[in-house]
Amino acid sequence: MKEKNDGIYTDFFDLLLILAIDFPIFLLLAISKYLGWASDTLSAFLLILLSVLTILGFHFILKKKGYGIGSWFRISSFGPDLVWSVVVFPGIFAVYLAMSFLTFFIWSEPIFSKMNMNPNAVMAVISLGLFFPVAEEVIFRGAIYGYLKHFFSPELAMILTSVAFAVVHPFEDWMRMFVFGMLLNLLYYKRGTLTVSSTVHVMVSLIYLSISYLPRV
Repeated sequence: MKEKNDGIYTDFFDLLLILAIDFPIFLLLAISKYLGWASDTLSAFLLILLSVLTILGFHFILKKKGYGIGSWFRISSFGPDLVWSVVVFPGIFAVYLAMSFLTFFIWSEPIFSKMNMNPNAVMAVISLGLFFPVAEEVIFRGAIYGYLKHFFSPELAMILTSVAFAVVHPFEDWMRMFVFGMLLNLLYYKRGTLTVSSTVHVMVSLIYLSISYLPRV
């Protein structure tokens, strides 16, 4: 299957440019933590800012190539893609929960563990459940997978992308994140749009985080 956005991709130097754009946010977060100025609200705000800058950065990079980030989300079929996301979501979330239980039995980690980065429930759900998943989809499915598939087969590109997606998460979550990443890769490959993978990613994150923080809301 030839993907509809096969010719729309970023290269290695584009990824380096995004890292350069995001670096001041990482630096500010590190300095604030070192000086003891960091708070739950500040950490969540910086994560939201990081997500927005990342998405805008890729948008302007793609704009220079004559597309814009809307080409990755295939705005022309946004409605049907949202419906498709809702249809496949229960199956994806069931696998995610199964991997969460498996992770619990292997690592004895809480099945619904709270994120250490943002103990504040509302800020965690907004930053980690809404903004960051979309940014991750833009980075991993849109940029990294889109780049790798021009050098490797789609299957190998999916595996490599899923490995990269897993290793940026805590070690105990690698297995779960690899499987989740593969499912998101398959959704993107099947539909050729980030709308589906982003919507499913956001729904999984929002529900998972909401359950995790429910006693504290």
